[in-house]
Amino acid sequence: MALDPGLKIIAVRLVVETVSGVQFGHTFTFQEGLNVIRGDNTSGKSTTLQAIVYALGLEGMLGASHQIPLPHSMTEKLAFDSEEFDVIESYVELEAANKNGQFVTVRRFVKHPSVNTKLINVAMGPAITEPNAYESRDFFVRRAGGAQREAGFHHFLADFIGWKLPNVTRMDGSEIPLYMETLFPYFYVEQKHGWSGVQARIPTYLGIRDVGKRSAEFVLRLQIFDLILEKQRISSSVAELEAQWRQSLRDLGEAADAAGVTLAKVPSTLKESLEEDIAEPLTVVEGDWVALDEAIPRLRDQLSAMMARSVPAVRDVSTQLDTDVAAEEDAINDRLVEVAVIVNQREEFRRRRNQLELRIDALEADLQKHKDARTLVELGANFATELLGENICPTCHQDVHDGMDISSHVMAVQENIDFIGRELTTLRSALNDIESSGSALRVRERSARTALIDARRRVRALRETLVSADSAPSAIDVANRLQLQDRVERLEESGRQIAGLRQGLVSTAQHWQKQRELLRSVNVNDLHGTDLTKILALETYLRSQLVRYGFSSLSTSEVDISRETYRPAHEGFDLGFDLSASDMIRVIWAYLMGILRVADEYGGNHLNLLIFDEPKQQDTASESYQELLQEAAGQGARGAQLIFATSENLDSLLAMLGDTAYHLQDIGAGKKLLRPITSS
Repeated sequence: MALDPGLKIIAVRLVVETVSGVQFGHTFTFQEGLNVIRGDNTSGKSTTLQAIVYALGLEGMLGASHQIPLPHSMTEKLAFDSEEFDVIESYVELEAANKNGQFVTVRRFVKHPSVNTKLINVAMGPAITEPNAYESRDFFVRRAGGAQREAGFHHFLADFIGWKLPNVTRMDGSEIPLYMETLFPYFYVEQKHGWSGVQARIPTYLGIRDVGKRSAEFVLRLQIFDLILEKQRISSSVAELEAQWRQSLRDLGEAADAAGVTLAKVPSTLKESLEEDIAEPLTVVEGDWVALDEAIPRLRDQLSAMMARSVPAVRDVSTQLDTDVAAEEDAINDRLVEVAVIVNQREEFRRRRNQLELRIDALEADLQKHKDARTLVELGANFATELLGENICPTCHQDVHDGMDISSHVMAVQENIDFIGRELTTLRSALNDIESSGSALRVRERSARTALIDARRRVRALRETLVSADSAPSAIDVANRLQLQDRVERLEESGRQIAGLRQGLVSTAQHWQKQRELLRSVNVNDLHGTDLTKILALETYLRSQLVRYGFSSLSTSEVDISRETYRPAHEGFDLGFDLSASDMIRVIWAYLMGILRVADEYGGNHLNLLIFDEPKQQDTASESYQELLQEAAGQGARGAQLIFATSENLDSLLAMLGDTAYHLQDIGAGKKLLRPITSS
């Protein structure tokens, strides 16, 4: 089955301008199949591969630093024939093609007096191999929005490759694209740190949750990837709804306090918001707590009856005024007493709440201590004696005297955990009751203080009426009408606001319940169908290649692909320190080659491109390296593009390659990659 590479490297050009006017550079061209660059250790072959990464704006895969990952010969000074040249300008160009046969040539400056290195120019054609005046566009890279916005180079590159980068969840619950920097470690292994372990260069600084799994699932195009993304989105939606519900509950409480009403059956959880008559507003009418929906019509009827009567003159009510003044002053005294009682109750509630919180904190600490004790006991420690030796009750924190020594039954650690758990449940319930009572008490206090203010206002109006002319309208009657009218209007307005907030609570809870049900229906625990087929195929290819490469640290039959991490594993643990250094190199070869082949045979999002910088590490046996080259040539024959950079002796390398199909470019013994460019 022939591969259609998502990205094929056609050519790479490096150019350096110096103060002396001498221009240095080099151009490499690549073909489909196996490409080998051979040169001495300081020849600059690694610079060529780093230039590919840099041209694509993917140096972020190497780390969070924004330093240019190219040598000083491209940025400061270039040495050639025992002479040094100061660099004033340099750039790299990369010509590439996609699976649709479209060509682009990317230019990115490494050093320039006025152009920022985060600017990338893209010519829409093969400008290196077939120079012409192609249309070009500028993009930015390694800045916010580089993968999302039209002017971002990685947005353009993903479209050119044929990728649709999904959004994934970060550690903080927000969503960001699955950046290319997390995917390229499957296609490029750099020399310095890339061979230290499987997926050694997948960046974690981006804060993507389970970034190793998400990137593997995307490259292999596992169906579970979409399910996990769906689950993460639903989980984020649930969290947002919970935060929205908490804010709505706070808004409802503030609206009720401002209106001078109390809320009955305030929900403490989203689930409780689905019950009937939650957070029902109550207010006082004629000394009784009445539902707001009932109170407003009653108060409106009182106002209508009052407004239907004409305002009496002072002479008509003068005989009643003294009695009313005395009654209102008695009411003031009653309200003062009521406020004082409420204040005392509030202080008592505060004291009880503080006591409960202290007890809960202490019990939580004890619970954790006993859970730790259980862990130690499960691990084989004789911990019971140490627990009893403290002589402290886990619940009331009082000394336990010697009588405990003759007890016929000492609670086991698990029994203590269960007992403390029940105590915590009881105390938390009591704390919730006190919080609810305290909220109602605050409303009562506000209502009492409002009634006190109203009573004082009526006393002033009564006294004003007493000194008014006999023919004047009764000031107290007018004040009572205005006061009642104001209360009705405030309660009506507040009632509408509170009704909307209550409905919002219910609506949010209903949406939350649906999202929770949807969340439970998404199963991401097991691999099925084509996903399992791909993982089993990867496991088979991994084992067969390990045999081929001479892997010896473990039996290859004991090496598998973890269903949890999708990495090579042994007995449930990712391969690592239990391997020799050379066998770790063999595992990396086999794993990345296996992923390439699975994507070839079963479909995936692989670029069908694999770049190895000095794959013969840790004195890996030549026989193993020869097998790798043969495997790479075989993958190349199936349509993939592989680029190896090596310092292997030329004769030895040619012998290893044998009669396989390959494209070799030898820099030459003792020669440098960057050489003076002569005008043709």
